[in-house]
Amino acid sequence: MRKEKSDTIIREPRLRDSAPLHDLVRRVPPLAENSIYCNLLHCSHFSETCAVAESEGELVAFVTGYLHPKQPNTYFLWQIGVHEHGRGQGLAIRMIQHILARPHCGHVTALEATVSSSNTASRAMFESVAKAEDAQFDLYHAYYPAEVFGTENTITEDRLRIHPLSTPRSFR
Repeated sequence: MRKEKSDTIIREPRLRDSAPLHDLVRRVPPLAENSIYCNLLHCSHFSETCAVAESEGELVAFVTGYLHPKQPNTYFLWQIGVHEHGRGQGLAIRMIQHILARPHCGHVTALEATVSSSNTASRAMFESVAKAEDAQFDLYHAYYPAEVFGTENTITEDRLRIHPLSTPRSFR
């Protein structure tokens, strides 16, 4: 656990963070709400590849992700959210850097995520990560076309890949 600017602490999530994380997703549109069980798994099974930011005892931001099972050197960022109370501190990028600097992710050389073409804020944030890492930013359109989601989603997701990430990284 490390203390960050503005008394915000970035750390691995704990099981007891599952419900607050779930509530935070609801308060940060347009994030897709996952089941509480999914959040329980992120906060327990995948805690080494996830992060939460806490300020004054409340979660203000989170990153969920995992090591890609077919590409172990790739970190797949599942979801990222920053509450309005945590904005303007660079928390999204700092949480990603926090995760990638952990020993569990020391071998990671690429970051991937999917994002809708309309989510310009997320795209800009990922482009900033690529710039900070002095890495290439690749975009693959229609990676998950809307029809694969059935009736649950009408938005096509593009895949982005940031590589190569700098290694070795130190826990900052």
